[in-house]
This record gives sequence, C-alpha cells and structure tokens, in this order.
Amino acid sequence: MIVLEGRLSVSTGDGTVTARPGDIVYMPKGEAVTITTEGEGALTAYVTYPHWAEKHEG
Repeated sequence: MIVLEGRLSVSTGDGTVTARPGDIVYMPKGEAVTITTEGEGALTAYVTYPHWAEKHEG
C-alpha cells in the first residue's frame, strides 16, 4: 500500500507502523492487519502482485 496523502497506522501481531505520504507498507498475503487513521483520514493506493505474471507450465 502506498500512502499518497494523510497518515495512517497499520497494526499486525508484530506491532504497529505509522506511514506518511510517500511511504510504502508491505502486507503479505494472508497477514491479518488493522488500518487506522486520525483526523481526515488518508488517501492510499494498493499494488498487488499480478496473477498473470506467474509462470505457467505446459
């Protein structure tokens, strides 16, 4: 997740990180996360690994 505007916190079983504009937060598949914001919230963009880029046998 890329933070474009604002500030947010991402919590996992390992702890909490705070992200600001320009920061990238990596969240592995299957990881349980809680995302919170303060004030007016945050604007984010999500980037996922493209399934079509996986190597197919055959």
